[in-house]
Amino acid sequence: MQPQHSAEPVGALAAENTRLREELDRANQERQRLQADLEQAVTAARDAKQELQDFVYAASHDLKEPLRSISSYTQLLQRHASEPEQMAEYSRFIVDGVNAATKLLEQLLRLSRAGSNPRRTTVKLGVPLQAALFRLQSLTRELQAEVVCGELPEFSVDQSQFAQLLEHLVDNSLKYRSALPPRIEISGEETDDGLLLAVRDNGVGIPPEFHQQVFAPFKRLHGREIPGAGLGLAISRKIVEAHDGKIWVESDGRDGSTVKIALPY
Repeated sequence: MQPQHSAEPVGALAAENTRLREELDRANQERQRLQADLEQAVTAARDAKQELQDFVYAASHDLKEPLRSISSYTQLLQRHASEPEQMAEYSRFIVDGVNAATKLLEQLLRLSRAGSNPRRTTVKLGVPLQAALFRLQSLTRELQAEVVCGELPEFSVDQSQFAQLLEHLVDNSLKYRSALPPRIEISGEETDDGLLLAVRDNGVGIPPEFHQQVFAPFKRLHGREIPGAGLGLAISRKIVEAHDGKIWVESDGRDGSTVKIALPY
């Protein structure tokens, strides 16, 4: 009679083999996830480095102009120290240069702080909008601008940062106005994915080839005839991205433009 071999050792070996294979699969999945995270981090670091280089170059370039003006008019002031009228005129130019440099530095500080550690709470978005419009009321009154807004929904945002965001968007529409009286329409709605906000104006518009560039620091499409440091949309982008959202512009380059913002829940 042949001895019977138990099937239990064979079954246990198969079960162990299955367990090891599953662990190996999980380890491979984890390795792939870590590899993807690493590649994403490397890409983000590369983009941040390039952005920093562009930022430093643009900032130094923009600061040179008021400093050069201050230096030039200081020398002229020294040469014409005995001429009161000339001294007064050159002094005004020097003060203008100092004010321009100071304003630029203030904007750079705002850009560096924009979007840092947003504290999101559920707020009625009409509240930060009213705060933004209050700060712009002198300019809107001067330009006889019309700002139209329906009822905005409640959403989880950093209220202070969102007020700053809306202020920059409305201010940008006022700066890049056309010959028509400025009209700005603000709308917002909740979607299946989150919040969709739109700021539409009847200004000069943005050509399609510049739709991405306008969000870069110091980017001016109309030279220096438009006042400002060219940082408003850059600050806006930082605030939106800190809220894990997206910001973009829609325009045919002629009939105004619409800045849209999508924020996730």
